[in-house]
Amino acid sequence: MTKIGFISDIHGNLEALQAVLAKLDEIPCDQIYCLGDVVGYGANPSECIHIIQERKIITAMGNHDEYVTLLMDPKLDRLRAEVRDAVLWTQSHLPMEDLRWLSKLPMKIVTEQFTALHGSFVPVPWAYCLDENTFAANFKYQDVPLAFCGHSHSPLIGIEIPEELPYVDFIRKSVVKDSDKVMINVGSVGQPRDHDPRSCAVVFELETRTVEMIRTEYDIAATQAKIREVGLPDRFAARLALGR
Repeated sequence: MTKIGFISDIHGNLEALQAVLAKLDEIPCDQIYCLGDVVGYGANPSECIHIIQERKIITAMGNHDEYVTLLMDPKLDRLRAEVRDAVLWTQSHLPMEDLRWLSKLPMKIVTEQFTALHGSFVPVPWAYCLDENTFAANFKYQDVPLAFCGHSHSPLIGIEIPEELPYVDFIRKSVVKDSDKVMINVGSVGQPRDHDPRSCAVVFELETRTVEMIRTEYDIAATQAKIREVGLPDRFAARLALGR
């Protein structure tokens, strides 16, 4: 059976990335895709980029990946102050080759079986799939039966129901019917926000169309200490232990 691993929203959290990849290797996965935000918030952006590169993990662009490549761009002025601080810090700690790699990431990953992207099919910058209304908006534009996303940091599955709001729930091990239009939000590796601080990933088995959420613990204290040591906003560290 062909098992595909999906990760997203690493956000420079090296300890979480190492832990979740080790978990996916145990399964093992035949291919791993990253759905964006390799950097942002965390203290190890370059190290996370290099792991993704070394393992040849196909990666889509996330909003934070884009932000750090917008040098001297007025768009950055519209970000919240703490987010802008993290973007500027990340910019200053990435070599030019890493910035160049981020700038060339595709907005979508398209395969015969699925499409993967960071946010949503809605044609506005970085729309979310995080509740019934946002999944409904996505399905108006989703042009493939099966898609995977990240961005909201919450692992959710949305299934289109004609003439009604979509079915949306946390991911449980289940079979995805090929007759449905489905969007699967794979949650966050480095900064979960579903009140579970463990690192999150999703595994999809192509032949059986079985989807399963994977959670794994990592050294949160070590990650927090690094964030505080480099002078990033303390909130980025404190929230890790809360999963929100």
